Amino acid sequence: MNLWFTEILYGFFQTSLRVRRVLAEEKTPYQHIAILDTDFFGRVLTLDNVIQLSERDNMGYHEMLTHVPMLAVENPRRVLIVGGGDGGTLQQVLRYPSVEEVVICELDRRVVELSREHFPFFGDPWSDPRVRLIIRDAFAFLQENPGQFDVILSDTTDPIGMAERLFSDEFYRLMVNSLTPGGAAATQCEQMFFDVNLIQRIYQTARKLVRHPAYYYAHVPSYPGGVIGFMYVSNVPWTNGLDKPYPPGENRYLNPQIHRAAFALPEFFRRALEEVEQAS
Repeated sequence: MNLWFTEILYGFFQTSLRVRRVLAEEKTPYQHIAILDTDFFGRVLTLDNVIQLSERDNMGYHEMLTHVPMLAVENPRRVLIVGGGDGGTLQQVLRYPSVEEVVICELDRRVVELSREHFPFFGDPWSDPRVRLIIRDAFAFLQENPGQFDVILSDTTDPIGMAERLFSDEFYRLMVNSLTPGGAAATQCEQMFFDVNLIQRIYQTARKLVRHPAYYYAHVPSYPGGVIGFMYVSNVPWTNGLDKPYPPGENRYLNPQIHRAAFALPEFFRRALEEVEQAS
């Protein structure tokens, strides 16, 4: 078979993976889902023809999204994951013995069902009794749950279609309002080379809401440009987590050196965020 999956983004950039076989493909009321078995990257989830994760390199995304805020918070007990239907972020959260409940607010039940079937490398975290899956819109759920969560992780697709709302000022306000005092959030926050204006706007919003917002990033080769960023949102500095031991289980990406270095920004991008600071 000489089948290739090609993702085209920004109108000028594309990524192609050679596909061994299509494991699942369907159109739901919300999106097109495909799970592919590929050369080198292993099993890959795509939503609306955009790569969400691969078996080979998902650890860069899931470990960095999860552990940076989880370590910054003292003994996190209640965690909310917005999106995250593939189970990768959930797997990482459940490593913390202090966690009593994890709520996953996912819009599309089929993402959960298909991922549970085809991604055994996540170890079926859905069977953990601490997990509560809610199939609904995250906006309404956040409005109904102010001050309830020690950590919130926004594990979202790119800001296209319905997911565009998850990059809005309103979403960030609702998210911060749903944190407990001393809580922290982290969001998928796009790519520093391709999305400077979007990240500047989100950083500006975050600065109005919390004392210690910060942008950081991870290397994920299957994503556009090989890099993905996150926004840390909290009144607690991210450096609070630097000297803490990692939770039980194995990290495949994060270590103390990577943890600190993830916040060291290239000069062009550091200046871009400095412009936001000077303007506010």
